[in-house]
Amino acid sequence: MTLIGSAFVTTPILAEQPPLRAVSAVEYEPHEILFEPAEADRPERRIVRIRLVAPGIADKEKFGFEVIEADFQSLCDSEGLRIVAESAPNAREIIVSVASGRVPFGETVPNVVQYFDAFSVDGDTCVWVGL
Repeated sequence: MTLIGSAFVTTPILAEQPPLRAVSAVEYEPHEILFEPAEADRPERRIVRIRLVAPGIADKEKFGFEVIEADFQSLCDSEGLRIVAESAPNAREIIVSVASGRVPFGETVPNVVQYFDAFSVDGDTCVWVGL
């Protein structure tokens, strides 16, 4: 793990990990996982951010938010809860973000489409809270 600033611990996703699929036909390439608070040895990690890349969403007519909206719940239920169980058992929030290209966290890049959605963790369930 690598410390980024003082807010996050980031875990790079291995390039060998296969793309993820959810409800839509979009393939999501794992990009990185961010944990808050940053200290890797603190068990009270409260927020898990899952960052994914999906070049296909650049075509907003074919894959606009309304098309991929259900994917956020599916990705939280599968990947988000798995990551919570493995690395952040006290997490209370999962934020799923997808972008049409790799963008450093917290930045925007012209012509890169980015969507986000937030969920609270209730036992083994992701509960949509929106963003």
